Amino acid sequence: MSVVLARVDDRLVHGQVIEGWVPYVSADVVIVASDEIYLDPGRCRLLTLIAPDHVHLIVVPLQKLGKLLRDRDSSNMLLLFEDLDGVLSALELGVNLDRVNLGNLHHVRGGVEVTPGIYLNRKDIQAVRDLTRQGVVVEAREVPDSKPCDLMEFIKRTEGLI
Repeated sequence: MSVVLARVDDRLVHGQVIEGWVPYVSADVVIVASDEIYLDPGRCRLLTLIAPDHVHLIVVPLQKLGKLLRDRDSSNMLLLFEDLDGVLSALELGVNLDRVNLGNLHHVRGGVEVTPGIYLNRKDIQAVRDLTRQGVVVEAREVPDSKPCDLMEFIKRTEGLI
């Protein structure tokens, strides 16, 4: 499997992803991994309409993500998750991810600002810790030319603020 980027972005398919990350990582397939979206034909259709013609977009339930990644082994795939719970679920289902990029998690209730587009609450911080324990590097980075922020370092610096 050739996952060139796994990204958590509550906006999913938008300009930063399509115009920034897709060319930066040379992705030829964008996969939205979400049970909720997969079960909503209207949202699936909207996402495919938003994606430009040169981007092959697939919406897949988490249960089928591993098989899709194996079947498309020769593709450069950019994975999109709405939240960190989706990433944790994918790992529990056997998907192997070395690195996760947090791009947008907006104004979560009870959250602390990491960047103007990324807020983490206690549940998110626990998810970052869980991912790190499993050997996954988690960084905050909204666009390719911004400096990545190591989230475990950020969490250590802000301990007790949340």
